[in-house]
Amino acid sequence: MLDALAESLPLAVALALSPLAIASVVLMLLSARPRAASVAFFVGFVIAIIVVTTVGYLLATVLPHRGETSISAPYLLGALGIVAVVLAVRQWRARPQPGDELELPGWMAKVEGITTSSAFVMGAFFGGIKPKNLLLSIGLGVSLEALTLSNGEAAIVIVIVAFVAAIPILVPVIISLVALDRLAGTLDRLRAWMVQHNAAMVGTILLIVGVLLISQSVSTLFG
Repeated sequence: MLDALAESLPLAVALALSPLAIASVVLMLLSARPRAASVAFFVGFVIAIIVVTTVGYLLATVLPHRGETSISAPYLLGALGIVAVVLAVRQWRARPQPGDELELPGWMAKVEGITTSSAFVMGAFFGGIKPKNLLLSIGLGVSLEALTLSNGEAAIVIVIVAFVAAIPILVPVIISLVALDRLAGTLDRLRAWMVQHNAAMVGTILLIVGVLLISQSVSTLFG
């Protein structure tokens, strides 16, 4: 199981690099109900990763196998990797150019008055439905099934990966419990920077994700 966890950590780090998700939770910390909303966002983020990864794992179990070895997993991982690379190119082309006026997503204006339940749903969306994390979570589930772990071991790895992926979400929440008033200005500058550079960062991350998934596909086929 430790080997599986070590192999999964790069995907966990890629899951953690979610600029708009971090910007969203930072914005929630500047809202009317900062702690309740940010904690709900964190919980939704973690649960979504666990659920989508589990779906990927279960999907892989019903695909063709030769004995205990999955036949389809390498090809599915490769396909997910190619999709990630295509999305990376689209994101990179969509990045703001120097001098462009920054257009904030419309939903960001609603975050300041967000309810706890809406924050949970938003966290789940960023954790498991946004394309980068959707591809990564499914790929993680497929790769874990290909390692022929027991269901219990796979579940433990999935939960650990989900919490590792949520560390960048958790850190601002913890800091806010201690010194929110003193850090309001810093948090706002962090949010603005992440929104400004979101497309470039996500494009780069998606490219890394694509390379990771394709390399896992190749190593599974020829390893």
